[in-house]
Amino acid sequence: MLAFTDAHLDIAYASLTYGRDFVAGHPDSALGLPDLLSGGVTLACATVFTAKHADEETPQELAEQQLAYYDALPGRSGGKVIWPADVMDVGGCEAGEHICLVGLLEGCDPVREVSDMAAYYARGVRVAGLTWNKRNRWAGGCDTEGGLTAEGAGLVKEMDRLGMVHDVSHLSRKSLDDLLATAKGRVIASHVGADAVHTHVRNLTDEHLKAIAQRGGVIGLVLFEKFLTDGKATFDDAMRHLRHMISVCGVDGVGIGSDMDGGFGRDQLPTGIRTAADLPKFAEALSGDGLSGHDVAKICGGNLRRVLTSVM
Repeated sequence: MLAFTDAHLDIAYASLTYGRDFVAGHPDSALGLPDLLSGGVTLACATVFTAKHADEETPQELAEQQLAYYDALPGRSGGKVIWPADVMDVGGCEAGEHICLVGLLEGCDPVREVSDMAAYYARGVRVAGLTWNKRNRWAGGCDTEGGLTAEGAGLVKEMDRLGMVHDVSHLSRKSLDDLLATAKGRVIASHVGADAVHTHVRNLTDEHLKAIAQRGGVIGLVLFEKFLTDGKATFDDAMRHLRHMISVCGVDGVGIGSDMDGGFGRDQLPTGIRTAADLPKFAEALSGDGLSGHDVAKICGGNLRRVLTSVM
């Protein structure tokens, strides 16, 4: 079985918000452990998402709830979930048997001071995006204008010091440019589409796709239909984005960041993709395009695995 890597899964947020059992799986969820194992996913970024916190909860409290959820998963899953994973865990992970998780802070609202990031690193977070769609104290989000703040530039440098990966998925164009000019470490876009295929504020231009790939980063293809096309998305729509990304970034710069259960239901995935168990369809399509088995393995898992294990 081919080993897949997914750059963006909202496991804790979806489970805690909607009351779904991740370990057993849930009929309303595209994202359950049985489906991930069936799809061959051996490594994934598990998000800590606090941008939609309720008034009675602080981002810090919500982040702690989600991290505690991940802390409990190895025991609840009978050892099938490995959190937080290290290089040795990933190297020994067999497709269909286990899944290794590392933390992705989707928006740095829980980070009160630059020095707080070290505590999240110690809890298993290895990837972080400065903000979600809106502007915060660190940067402008994709629904806004403006670049990194002075504090945001300081947080980028602290992430470099800690050896973390920068996720640019939700940044404004100006913030993305500022981050690329400031950051010395690894950069990914964990879950985006190609703006040249479908214009959307959450999709990246060819210039930005190429810039991330040229510095050894990876673009994760998102599967939320609104980022793929107007109206109902199909599997072919998703493949159009993936093929375009490959043409711009090369086979070393592209991966998958499905964002399954990221605030949308399975009915908003492309037709032909119902759960994580359907991810092997991408390998079949890429092979049908004439890509070698080696290149297919890179795109489906190896590229993101290379970046993530470099910071473990």
